[in-house]
Amino acid sequence: MDEERQEAPARAAQPPVWIAPRLVSRPKPPVQQEEEMGNEIKLGDDFEDVHALSVSEARAVVTAVHEARKKKDPENNPLRDRIYNDNIIITQFLDYLDNFSRYKQEESLHSIAALFDTHPELTTVEKALLGTLTPDSAEEATTLIPSLAEKMDTDTLQSILDELTKMQDRLR
Repeated sequence: MDEERQEAPARAAQPPVWIAPRLVSRPKPPVQQEEEMGNEIKLGDDFEDVHALSVSEARAVVTAVHEARKKKDPENNPLRDRIYNDNIIITQFLDYLDNFSRYKQEESLHSIAALFDTHPELTTVEKALLGTLTPDSAEEATTLIPSLAEKMDTDTLQSILDELTKMQDRLR
């Protein structure tokens, strides 16, 4: 009997086998377009057919909406006492717009729009970038906005930049 025990292989206890759950895959996000500010501006599908605003234009729009909401009668407004939102985020946003908008007078914004309307080759994004960045030279403008290099010569671009500089409120 002792021989039988020795001949039979000793069976060690097998550790439990862990089986991973079945993989559930999530839907893959759609492949996004490459966004770039090169010779051709590509900002993705979300920004196609959208009017771009400069910081100064955004300031004018947001300030006008904010002021109009302040004037509304609380009784006729579905938001009741929340006609306008004076929380810290809105206040900081308005401060940001005030600090970084270069054209604060409405007449300046209209003059800039008229100036840009004489150049239909510029896209709204390029107009907004020129109005926000206001580069000093045509070389700087084409470095910051490469698509301008193919659309106009440096003399024309420099004349636009000179006009923009004359209208800046920060210099007054």
